[in-house]
Amino acid sequence: MHAWYRRLLATFMALIIVALLGAMAEAQQLQKSGKYAGKLGYRGAGQSYELEKGHVFWVGVFHGVFFNDRGGGFLDKTELTCPAANDIVSGASVAVHGYCVLTDKDGDKTFLVFHGKAAAPGSLAGTFEWTGGTGKFLGIQGNNTWQGTVIGDTGAGSGVWQGEWRLP
Repeated sequence: MHAWYRRLLATFMALIIVALLGAMAEAQQLQKSGKYAGKLGYRGAGQSYELEKGHVFWVGVFHGVFFNDRGGGFLDKTELTCPAANDIVSGASVAVHGYCVLTDKDGDKTFLVFHGKAAAPGSLAGTFEWTGGTGKFLGIQGNNTWQGTVIGDTGAGSGVWQGEWRLP
């Protein structure tokens, strides 16, 4: 095989690979909706206020990381920061409410609002809605569920998220 023919063949193959990779990247960017499930680990820190005997109001922030069950999927390995308030009566959460900002590796953000209450001792559950985003998440919307479990009095916990998202 002549050297010029090998160079021509190599150039042709390189162009095909570049075209295929470009098409795959474009297809990923064009995805406008999906469903997901994943887990997160977090740590909460804040201040508790005893309002009366057996009634505590907590205000603080949760920091953590979300991991999509499909490695590399929607929001996989994103940092989350969630300012929140929790109304606790007789040791059980009767109402937790807050907001989260998730930041991906590219610096793009998603925003959500969440609500919930105690599902069992040491466990919370509720819903959240995507309310917006930046960059590739601009205009994101969707409804989701969450469950969280605290690890004793450590301030740490784990959670499960699942739901759907859509972009305009």
